Amino acid sequence: MKRKSLELQKQVLQAIRKNPSITLSQLERKMGTNPKSLKEHCESLAFLGLIELEKTKETTRLRVRS
Repeated sequence: MKRKSLELQKQVLQAIRKNPSITLSQLERKMGTNPKSLKEHCESLAFLGLIELEKTKETTRLRVRS
């Protein structure tokens, strides 16, 4: 069954809160979702100011904004 966007974004936010500084690839494995859609959801959460995306050459780290 397909998850709804809001439901998935809530799960992503909870996973980031439990694992500060988790990388996007670690989150992909944990959530079991398409990497492209997960990246789009993370960018939406960053746009709303809920998380921060820290991009480097090799990884993208995700953090909850305080």
